[in-house]
Amino acid sequence: MTSSHRLDRTIIVNTAALLAEEVTLDHMTLNHLAARLGVKTPSLYNHVQGLSDLYAGLAALGMQRLGTQIARAAIGKSHADAIRAIAREYRTFARTYPELYKAILKSPEMQHGAIAEAENRIVQILLKVVEPYHYSEEEAFHRIRGLRSLLHGFVSLEEAGFFRAPWDVEKSYDKLITSVLDTMDPSP
Repeated sequence: MTSSHRLDRTIIVNTAALLAEEVTLDHMTLNHLAARLGVKTPSLYNHVQGLSDLYAGLAALGMQRLGTQIARAAIGKSHADAIRAIAREYRTFARTYPELYKAILKSPEMQHGAIAEAENRIVQILLKVVEPYHYSEEEAFHRIRGLRSLLHGFVSLEEAGFFRAPWDVEKSYDKLITSVLDTMDPSP
């Protein structure tokens, strides 16, 4: 049991992340969370302004964790190796923490400084990875948007159960990343 004087936003958001993976984000309530923390629901309002604020905290946490994972994956790698490592880690994150990943997807509609900061960190990591390709700033952003869109599309379709054909999903993902890498050469 957590006493309310030891409760803070970090504990609440981290506990909510665990709870969301158990009951799904759509079914998690402040009452569930309070019970998990061993406090009365009104105690949560000293640290979060409601469910939407909690979702913002989860989105920021998800982006922070995703950013950390893709940064670790890219360390010591460059060019295609870095992009492949990031793609693998992105998919691993979405598969390991599907509800936290869903929280990230809710973030564009939220105005929260921690979300913007975490997203900027991910973009900066990706900009660093595409730097050796010597794209203009605009082209680098187009490439990053495209890569993120492809990764998200694949993991979302996979999570939704659309890949039922008998062919190897791992091979499909690898071919997708290979096709992206084939377009990375900036020469005309």
